[in-house]
Amino acid sequence: MKYPWSKRVFGRKELINLKRTTLATYYKMLKYYNIPQQYQWVLNWQNNTIKFPNWSEIVLLDCASQPSDPEFTRFWSLELTWAFVDESNEVDAKGLQILKTRLWRQNEFKINWETVRIIPKLLETFNPNKWHVYEDYYKPRKDWTLPKYRKFIPALAWDNPYLPESYIQQLERADEVTKQRLLYWNFEYDDTPWKVFRWDEISDLFTNIIEKDETPYITCDVARLWNDRTIIYVWKWLETELIKEFKWYTTDQTANVIKDLEQQYRVSRYNICIDSDWVWGGVADQLRGCVNFMNNWQPIVEDGELRNFWNLKAQCYFKLKEMMEKRLIRVNASGQVKEDIQRELDNIIVKNIDDDQKLRLESKEDMKKRLGGTSPDYADALMMRMYRLLKRRTSPIEKTEVFTVSFDDMLY
Repeated sequence: MKYPWSKRVFGRKELINLKRTTLATYYKMLKYYNIPQQYQWVLNWQNNTIKFPNWSEIVLLDCASQPSDPEFTRFWSLELTWAFVDESNEVDAKGLQILKTRLWRQNEFKINWETVRIIPKLLETFNPNKWHVYEDYYKPRKDWTLPKYRKFIPALAWDNPYLPESYIQQLERADEVTKQRLLYWNFEYDDTPWKVFRWDEISDLFTNIIEKDETPYITCDVARLWNDRTIIYVWKWLETELIKEFKWYTTDQTANVIKDLEQQYRVSRYNICIDSDWVWGGVADQLRGCVNFMNNWQPIVEDGELRNFWNLKAQCYFKLKEMMEKRLIRVNASGQVKEDIQRELDNIIVKNIDDDQKLRLESKEDMKKRLGGTSPDYADALMMRMYRLLKRRTSPIEKTEVFTVSFDDMLY
């Protein structure tokens, strides 16, 4: 009403939920403040817009990531003054980033013959959640590193004087997860015991500053003609240089992709580690001289001592935990790939922790159930990089560690 021709967004992951919840609250707010009907809205259900008499407009925006539009190109035509995203923890971080870039387009207005320029703003509202709202708001506030241009206002149920007492009572009787998130505002609560990785370790994995080393490595978790993904990491020592994902590749196609990366990044076959369980060994067979990684191999002797691990996979995951605890490893990823890595690492669970047995991880089938049927492919390919830290090449004469092989001497 104040700024003619201004344009803003009401966004949510799914448009149908936006109309059922956020829009219903908007109407309730108009009624509460006795906004006259002529100043309220003309709602176009086909275009999903609310138009005001002064030509201002609110766009009801579906913010879900779509297979046909993974880059959110449908946002690029928007010219916005402000934006409001409800339950932003459900929205892809990449979509939010692109939406922010559209907020400077419509911010100059003529009011009483004067030009008024306003600051573009994005309002996000959300319940406690890990993923990007944890990293953007909760953790920086906790660490006193929240940027000056960003404000975070936490609000507990008790802070709302209009909430009926029965709502608080319902939350107190709810399951522990709901109670911790909605009643006690606990971002870090998790009801799954014995997780291998703490959330702060997972969060920092993408921002750690590590020593530079140009020694290249490749790790690959293979899928063959199933719905699982083949994941390939190209490393420069302990920092990822490239991450590739694809489906429905044969072993020949996957091997050819790795051969191309091998030549492009000049990687020694000795430093290529490929998942070779069951039929997946066909990829490694075509790359003679690389590491055939078998999850159920015996653990590697470390410092002259055989550690208390069930198999090689468990040993490598706990080695990965050690490197993440020390902030000595970095993964360069963003958007959906980053969230997939976070989700998978957050679901690596120790099995039978109370038994007096060797450390053993939960089966992949159990992990897939918690991950909605998806295999932890990103996490497994990440874990395999630890093999060369545990089993380093040594010279039989000098007994010193050797990490590189010249490109001309690579095994083919």
